[in-house]
Amino acid sequence: MKTTIALARHSVVLILGSKRNADAMTKLADRIPAAAAPWDVQKPDDALALLHAALKSDGPVRVCMVNSNGKARRQVASAAKKRGAIPIAIRLPGAETMATDEGYAQVVDLTDDAEPEFAVVPMPSDLRHVTGDFDLVADVHGCFVEMMDLLTRLGYVDELTGLPQRHPRGRRLVMLGDLTDRGPMNLAVLRMVRLLEQYGAIRILGNHDEKLAKWLKGRKVLIAAGLMETIGELERLDEAERLDIGEWLGSAQPHVMLDGGALVAAHAGISADLQGRHTSGARSMALYGKVTGGLDEMGHPEAEDWALDYDGDAVVVHGHVVHPEPRIVGNVVAIDNGCVFGGKLTAYRWPERTFVSVPARETYWCPADDVIEPEDA
Repeated sequence: MKTTIALARHSVVLILGSKRNADAMTKLADRIPAAAAPWDVQKPDDALALLHAALKSDGPVRVCMVNSNGKARRQVASAAKKRGAIPIAIRLPGAETMATDEGYAQVVDLTDDAEPEFAVVPMPSDLRHVTGDFDLVADVHGCFVEMMDLLTRLGYVDELTGLPQRHPRGRRLVMLGDLTDRGPMNLAVLRMVRLLEQYGAIRILGNHDEKLAKWLKGRKVLIAAGLMETIGELERLDEAERLDIGEWLGSAQPHVMLDGGALVAAHAGISADLQGRHTSGARSMALYGKVTGGLDEMGHPEAEDWALDYDGDAVVVHGHVVHPEPRIVGNVVAIDNGCVFGGKLTAYRWPERTFVSVPARETYWCPADDVIEPEDA
């Protein structure tokens, strides 16, 4: 049976099997366009050193493991993620069963008659091949009416029907995260953005999106006041629909590179050295900014004004931090203008480098109404 398995450019492919199909493991490994990192379960320190060295290569890395154990598999996944690579496991018949919490982005089970081919593809955040004109919008926070006002004005929603459409001039919409919380119509925002993706919209993960996705998937999260508004709407859905929305919402990338690398979209921003990386540090900055670990006078996580030190060639467009007007500092553009707080919802147009805004219909939320915890800001 022929099948194609996509491997991210920076990935670690763990091949699992048993002694009886060792030859099949070797043949499979030879078909994978990747650097080899031999693994001896009896010498994990030496094996990790070889894996770390292989991860310096500009491409996937493959690891063969006969009669594996959970500890060794977790070591491989952890080493991959610490260096920004995506861990993938391929199980041949007879391989040990894997637990769901071992840290692999994908587990592929092959049959005896499988004939896999492998294709190396860009990393999920690498959309440099997506070029053209873009409109970037940040921090809707449940303000559905204002979102529709702005997207109708920009051409992504039909003025007569109110339905999403492909932009008449081929522009692409980029939503910079924090679709929900604090505002009045969170479910409507989620459903509309999901429809817009069918017409080419690109969605970035925000910190509020990540937390809501966890709740939708049944995980325990601290429920602050703003999130409570969203839960009040979504808890009426049945469990299957909540899970479906949660899987979709949490699937977005925290940042993406666009237009040949000239444009970077992130919810809270990202420094030049972290662009294109898939490390925990890159994810944290994209979701929360460059936090210091302290709290400001409002009880929000204190963050450095990283834009003042940004030295990258790419223009980074972000939200997360509220400013009364769009803010440009060198190659950093901040467009969260606090619509949910009575400000406005703003789009940044690329490559024109201009702004389009619509005013909030009313003030939906006051900052003092938040129950502040470090991860909620």
